Amino acid sequence: FSPRGVKFVQENPAYDETKIKAFECDITTETLIQELGPGSIDIVSMVFVLSAIHPDKHKQVMQNLLSVLKPGGILLFRDYALYDMTMIRFGPGSKISDKFYTRQDGTRSYFFTCDELESLGSSAGFEIASNQLVERRTINKKEGVDAGRLFVQTKLIKPHL
Repeated sequence: FSPRGVKFVQENPAYDETKIKAFECDITTETLIQELGPGSIDIVSMVFVLSAIHPDKHKQVMQNLLSVLKPGGILLFRDYALYDMTMIRFGPGSKISDKFYTRQDGTRSYFFTCDELESLGSSAGFEIASNQLVERRTINKKEGVDAGRLFVQTKLIKPHL
């Protein structure tokens, strides 16, 4: 979504549009398919992306990503898990709906379960290669922070027809 992020990638001396294409796109629409073409991508890395999108659009995003992947193509997913410290720290008035919150800057965060990701992937037509809860600790000795973090990490594969 970020024009600044796209420009940052494109200005890197190693950027080669014959191997990678950085562009601004609303992945909740068919713009992704129009921009890349169906069955044209080997791998999609979606790290802390889906959580910022309204849950009503998650299924459409997964279908769009399946459309642009080649058969055998891989979707790598990592995002916030239910009860991650970020979720627990939200204050009153931040909750939009079940597992969906808004930050002070207006950005949003949704918190996933492994079952939810398995269901989203399967219903879109993906095969589930792996799907797990990842536990980490964030430690900041200077500020005295030691917090448990929870993420859902999933690898989905577009089946060969």
